[in-house]
Amino acid sequence: MNLPKEMDALVLHGVRSFGLERVPVPQSYQDDEVICKVDTTYICGTDPHIIAGDFPGFWPKSYPFIPGHEWSGTIIELGSRAVSLGWKKGDRVCAISHCGCGYCNMCLKGRYNLCLNYGHEDRGHRQYGHYTQGAYAQYIRTSVKSIFKIPDSMPLEIAACVDPLSIALYTVKRSRLQPGDDLLILGTGPQGMMAILCAIALGAGRIIAAGSGGRLKKAAELGAITIDYKTEDVVERVKHLTDGLGVPAVLECAGTAQSVKQACLAAARGGVISTIGIPHDDPQIPIKRMVLDEIELIGNRANPNTARETVELLVNDRINIDSLLTHRYPLRDFATALEVFESRQDGAIKVATKPNEMN
Repeated sequence: MNLPKEMDALVLHGVRSFGLERVPVPQSYQDDEVICKVDTTYICGTDPHIIAGDFPGFWPKSYPFIPGHEWSGTIIELGSRAVSLGWKKGDRVCAISHCGCGYCNMCLKGRYNLCLNYGHEDRGHRQYGHYTQGAYAQYIRTSVKSIFKIPDSMPLEIAACVDPLSIALYTVKRSRLQPGDDLLILGTGPQGMMAILCAIALGAGRIIAAGSGGRLKKAAELGAITIDYKTEDVVERVKHLTDGLGVPAVLECAGTAQSVKQACLAAARGGVISTIGIPHDDPQIPIKRMVLDEIELIGNRANPNTARETVELLVNDRINIDSLLTHRYPLRDFATALEVFESRQDGAIKVATKPNEMN
């Protein structure tokens, strides 16, 4: 396939200033890069914050900018090193946003999500859809370090969820959950829902989920014991369910000061709190309890080394995310898709855009 000269892309020009435009298709690529035709790009919970300008000068560094990082597609062009590494035209792939430099101490430890050259593309780092051009477009240029082959049996629409699902898997694993352990999940957004599915796959005992509204009902459908934080005391309910002990593993997926405090109080002695949420303001931590009861609070950034595991869990039917994929739109209807996602219309959880579908 010959690359076209132009493509449709969602271009962000400033705070909530965006539109579908014709832009040049990436024509040049480094030896370890590929050009992919994008099939599906999901709206991530981070995307509305990037669009709203909540990370000025960081995500993105400048405008114009193409966001989007939860995607899947097909390789249509590739560099010589990519070929020597076994990639080829026609490979179906899913992707993650992070691409470490590969040389710094963190990358050499496998913690490329903490790359010491973060933000410096001239030193080999990328983060697609955050400060490196992303996937709300018909084509994307990406390093092979950020993509993973998927089998023909996996629909590309499912594969586009590997990024967020592998983040959920990483968050569950970092809680050091053991088979049979009770688990509390604070927040029933997409990350919380996916964490439920990952926890089930890893053998959790009872899964308790705190949230509200329709998403809390969905959490119950997935198998969780639910707590409506608007009408119930989350910590007291957890203590009641566990004979006053609390839970050995807590996942904080809500990203509020209140939920972080609840996590610290609901954990059992010796428990682990694995957090992926980012509060707007730093919360107060009950440090006395954390010290005396040896409760660990672990932060998680992205999904280092869990994407391949996630593909295998999906392929082998250990996780089924079909019920979370609620809406689909052509990319030209992105404004509508974003509104549906942000306002949670019609039970929206994962909202897909289709850059190469015209209807």
